[in-house]
Amino acid sequence: MTKRARGRIWWLLLLIVALAGLGYYLYSQMGPDEKKPLVAKKVSPAKPERLIQAEVKEKKPEVFPVPTKEEAPLKPSPEEDFCTKIEKDMAEFFHYLDQKKYVQRLDPNRDSYARFKDILKRSAARPPIPAGEGTDPKIIVKNLYHFFRVLGRKDLKLIRMVMANEQDSMEYNLTMFYTWITLDDRCPDPEGLRPSMSVRYQYAGFFLNTTGGRAYLFRRTQGLRLLASYYCILIVHEADKKGLNSYGIDVLPHITPLKKEISRYSEFDFQREYIEELNRIEDFYLKRR
Repeated sequence: MTKRARGRIWWLLLLIVALAGLGYYLYSQMGPDEKKPLVAKKVSPAKPERLIQAEVKEKKPEVFPVPTKEEAPLKPSPEEDFCTKIEKDMAEFFHYLDQKKYVQRLDPNRDSYARFKDILKRSAARPPIPAGEGTDPKIIVKNLYHFFRVLGRKDLKLIRMVMANEQDSMEYNLTMFYTWITLDDRCPDPEGLRPSMSVRYQYAGFFLNTTGGRAYLFRRTQGLRLLASYYCILIVHEADKKGLNSYGIDVLPHITPLKKEISRYSEFDFQREYIEELNRIEDFYLKRR
């Protein structure tokens, strides 16, 4: 081998060593990947509580060699994992909103999660009347102006802006919110934020059964109106099964028109699941008649 060829080999070896060192350095400096905002993730469609509970119970913990008492970790139960995940998803969604310019312009000194908690508390303190408009005209007037009496101007503006700007992830976000508000006693609620079954029922009946509630939904986009109506039916149905349908709201007349509209609305990713669930609820009531 010539002296010139040996020199080239040494330069090649030095280059390989340098590149390997640089690669190790970059790898050692890398942190965990940044989490994408909740709205970028695709999650399962909203399911009634009975299905969510079944999924939690069916999860089995992984099998590991039994450690000694001193080194045994405290492994959370499937229920704890589920509760932690849904709370984390909620926090991530509002953190995502805080990065949006339209939210920052509205109120730069207040985070959206704090505002959401305040909205929940005030809404729960003054729920609407979901029936009786035919016997008392005052109820119609109260329901027509319900949100204007309960919430502030900035609250209403934030809600409208989120609905307008987050259309692409609306289906998944509503799944998350429905799951969260229907957790009841299955997950801790130290701040007492989640609305009770009674409050959920009154608002669901308001949107399904009153002039003010239905007028509010018909001013929204078709997709949002259909999904809101779907979840309202689920909530009233759940209250009915528990004997808590105190106003006697009948959801059966709402099911067939909603199924037809959803079947024609091709933008839903979980269109089939919604229709199947509505069929199940419809069968429940038809068998009782």
